Amino acid sequence: MSKPVDGARILVIDDQVTTRYVFWRILTGAGYQVVEAGTGADGLMKALQMPDVIIADVNLPDMLGYDLVRRIRSNPATSSIPVLQISASFISDESKVQGLEGGADAYLTQPVEPTVLLAQIQALMRMRRAEALSHLSSWQWQTTFDALSDGLAVADSGGILVRVNRAFLQLLNLKYSEAQGKPLARVFESKFGIALERLIETSETDQPMELSFGGLQFRARYDRVLLDPLQDGGAILLLTDITHLRKLQETLKMTERLAATGRLAHIIAHEINNPLEALANLLYLVDADLSLSAESRGFVRQSLAELGRISKITKQILAYHRESKQPIVARAQELVEGVLSMLYPAMIANQIELRSRFAGSRCVRVLPGEIRQAFGNLVSNAVDAMKGGGTLGVSCFDAIDYPSERKGVRFLFSDTGSGIPRETLSNIFDAFFTTKGMKGSGIGLWLTSEIIAKHGGRIRVRSRTEGPFRGSLFDIFLPEHDADRDALAASTEATTVTAGTAETA
Repeated sequence: MSKPVDGARILVIDDQVTTRYVFWRILTGAGYQVVEAGTGADGLMKALQMPDVIIADVNLPDMLGYDLVRRIRSNPATSSIPVLQISASFISDESKVQGLEGGADAYLTQPVEPTVLLAQIQALMRMRRAEALSHLSSWQWQTTFDALSDGLAVADSGGILVRVNRAFLQLLNLKYSEAQGKPLARVFESKFGIALERLIETSETDQPMELSFGGLQFRARYDRVLLDPLQDGGAILLLTDITHLRKLQETLKMTERLAATGRLAHIIAHEINNPLEALANLLYLVDADLSLSAESRGFVRQSLAELGRISKITKQILAYHRESKQPIVARAQELVEGVLSMLYPAMIANQIELRSRFAGSRCVRVLPGEIRQAFGNLVSNAVDAMKGGGTLGVSCFDAIDYPSERKGVRFLFSDTGSGIPRETLSNIFDAFFTTKGMKGSGIGLWLTSEIIAKHGGRIRVRSRTEGPFRGSLFDIFLPEHDADRDALAASTEATTVTAGTAETA
């Protein structure tokens, strides 16, 4: 016989003092602790002390042992305690059946051999330890099941959902009662609008199906659980959220297209620049002809002015798309003006009024391509927020960042769009967060905040969705770099920048 568990306690419920004494001698001699109760009510009270095993007589003065066991089982606090019923009066097979069906784990009749009693107690304690381990394993499995980021649903052989994890409910916007115990086919069709059989057919070819629901995209997989070749053990439905992956892929494609467009624009601007200079020289010579009429001279000078504008645009494109891998010292105003020049046609097309104000003389050391990309994201977002008209305010000026007491340059970008709702304002700098569904990549503002932080600055946002002054204001601070104008001019002439694409949040 195995040894008893150290400190194991046995509750003996019997109205006979001599019977309790006999049990006490047997149990303490085997190393158990014994707690005694003379009535059913007293036994119920002492059962709350959570003994390891309860030995209960059937014939108690205040209630039958059958009723005692039922009450023990009905209480969640004591329902798992093993109960051994013993009786010298109720010894028939019908009594044993009634006791076992009433909730007792074992039933013995008096007189009981000590070895049989101890063996039965050991068996009950092994059973309880096995149940405890089973409950722990089940709890650990359920915790792991719910911790999965993928949605997982388990159906039995009849196609009824027997278990779903937390992610499955969240991804499909379901309540537990709307999934548990319901046919998997019905839940699947109600959310994705297609029959489950189509997914099953696709899964048989080892090819997952891509589905969409509620603005999310999923990779769905259906697998059968086979207990053996002849027995169906049910099925598992796995849903993987690939929304961010698809957005990232689309963003990479768009970035590559825009990068190729930028390289093409750089080539075109470079090739146009030389004939422009030649044409300007020719017009200058025509303008110097004394025989030219006043009217013709006016046309020539207008042509020279327009050629000057074209030349300025080509130089801006060349500067905008020239790469720099090292930080340079730049004037704050020039960084902003380059972005505004490139995005000005979009402003005109959307009837957006630009109000700019540039003041101060401080310089910043930056990777200009990255900073222009950050500024471009903000301006592009503002344009998108004011489709149909509005006012874009852009300014930069010398300032002090009071939390850190650093000198630097402050950049303000404001728009008169619809504003950002309060409930989403705290998430706009999170990667892949977007309020535009698949139309937005959700990386523009996240990338902007990362670039500003990389340069030792900070970015803040204020927004209103109601009232006469609704819209958004982005406030950026970049620390000052002390450099003389000669160093600035040399750096600016030697290398400028590649501006990245402007993504909308």
